[in-house]
Amino acid sequence: MQPLLPWRCVGWSDLTVNFFVVASSGRGNFASPDGWIVDGPEALIELVSNLDDVSFSVHLLARSATAASVTLCGVSALWKEVEVKDSEVVGYWYSTTGGQPRPCSPIASATRPETTRLTKLLNFEDS
Repeated sequence: MQPLLPWRCVGWSDLTVNFFVVASSGRGNFASPDGWIVDGPEALIELVSNLDDVSFSVHLLARSATAASVTLCGVSALWKEVEVKDSEVVGYWYSTTGGQPRPCSPIASATRPETTRLTKLLNFEDS
């Protein structure tokens, strides 16, 4: 099996939240990657379910609304909408340290109320 090859350039879109999962520096397997760029909450759930004994932190890029700049924010939890009426699409939300949950999709933020009932799927504060 070939080791993972790093990419030299990665692009992203604001259509879904892109998570950055960073492995701890004290891990024993040096052939594994230092981290992963994950496109969307479903991919984050899949990745985290496969990280058995790896401690990690989760971050995302928060784009400034007025300037061409971003800030790296720590993600504390991933949430799922309890029930979505008139929709078959699962709604995912994230929360940052000390922050309120926000939708993972800009479309959801425009169409769903902030009083949506949520259930916590993943907690990253203890990872």
